[in-house]
Amino acid sequence: MGWFDGFPFTTKEERERRRKEFEKRVAPFGVDAQREKLKETLAILFPRVGITDSMFAFYYAKDAYTKKEDSAEGFAAARETFRRLKWLDAEGERLMLKLLEMECGITSLEEFPTAEQVRKEISKV
Repeated sequence: MGWFDGFPFTTKEERERRRKEFEKRVAPFGVDAQREKLKETLAILFPRVGITDSMFAFYYAKDAYTKKEDSAEGFAAARETFRRLKWLDAEGERLMLKLLEMECGITSLEEFPTAEQVRKEISKV
């Protein structure tokens, strides 16, 4: 990163590198395919919230989670991200955290959790 008249800037290459790192952390099975699965699940779990809002919330929380070495610290970081959202109530936070937990545990895109599976897991608790 460099400085220009007191303002930080990054090169095009640095921005591209960061974007690729982010995508690898939050969508290891492919950005487009994983985004479509996530859209389907979030649209059902949060029908009154815009899909863009719910996806950004999920991606920011997952990014915070994946940056931590310890999963407990990761969930604390994700929870903190969700708590900053005014539209997300306690039940919504539980749904998002469960989706995050389930999604981080998959080994292929075919295992991506559905809204029904997330709700079922929440009801077990």
